[in-house]
Amino acid sequence: MMRPGITIPHEPFQNPHIAELARTAERCGYTDAWSYESFGADAFNPIAAASMVTTKLRFGSAIVPVFSRPAPLIAMSAITTNQLSGGRFILGLGISTPNIMQGWMGVPFRKPVTMMKETVAAIRQIFKGEKVTFNGEMVHINGFRIDIPYDTPPPIYIGAQGSKMLRIAGEIGDGLIVNFVTPETLPAMLEHTREGMRSVGKDPATLDVACRIMLALDEDEGTVRTIFKRSLTAYVTVPQYNKFFREIGFENEAGTAIDAWNAGDRKKALDAVTDEMVEHIFVIGNAAKCKRRLEDYARGGITTTALQFSSFAPTPEERRKKILSAIEKLAAA
Repeated sequence: MMRPGITIPHEPFQNPHIAELARTAERCGYTDAWSYESFGADAFNPIAAASMVTTKLRFGSAIVPVFSRPAPLIAMSAITTNQLSGGRFILGLGISTPNIMQGWMGVPFRKPVTMMKETVAAIRQIFKGEKVTFNGEMVHINGFRIDIPYDTPPPIYIGAQGSKMLRIAGEIGDGLIVNFVTPETLPAMLEHTREGMRSVGKDPATLDVACRIMLALDEDEGTVRTIFKRSLTAYVTVPQYNKFFREIGFENEAGTAIDAWNAGDRKKALDAVTDEMVEHIFVIGNAAKCKRRLEDYARGGITTTALQFSSFAPTPEERRKKILSAIEKLAAA
């Protein structure tokens, strides 16, 4: 059975309002709350806050970029968050994109596969509580030992899209994180991860696949499509995501969008993202319709959701009210 989860934080639930979001989700029977990180809140603090007002939710980061922090700092933050949550935390790692890492953060983005492998290996050594010296191609640590008492370190999940990283997630990860997928293309994607698991003697039947999904319940569908198209265009025109969207069946849309964007034609890029593409990647409609679509994700291989409930009401107060209502309606469907 698929574990229902939410995304934290979410725009109208910043600051103290995050407690209301987490408590509502837990009361309604949601099992998970997953954070994310790009250019807003960081991935650790919202989970630390939400863990203080809940007792059952499992938390995860989807994802922490391996380029933006050194491995010892990631390990420190992960152990701290896991301790604060009473052992309810999953460390989700990913590579992000050159646009975010190199452009916005000023961090060189190179050899992402090597960086992922070495970061995970270094963090696992640190989690053992030993003094760590690590001399890799990308990661270098000289005599670090974490100085915080803990019993069990958190599992490490890997965010992946392309076949190579999907396989690596199976080899070195304790689980997989995906985003912007369609239920129809999931089985082929997940087979890469299962192959990676088999190659190192893991049982593919144990694979936990967490998926972040944007969902709009009982919102005006015309408004939803317009706003979700804009959101999707911002990703389709990034080279790494563009390649992924081509691989999952949107060759024409992705090709037209990035060519138009690079030529400076923003309107043509936006128009290239079709209603069909939006409806395949996002979940839209009333509670029953959304529930049915999420069941497609479960059949495709998703075992954990991180639903980002969206509202387009004019004020934060109205958006909070509508999102809390949507969380309750979906749980009851």
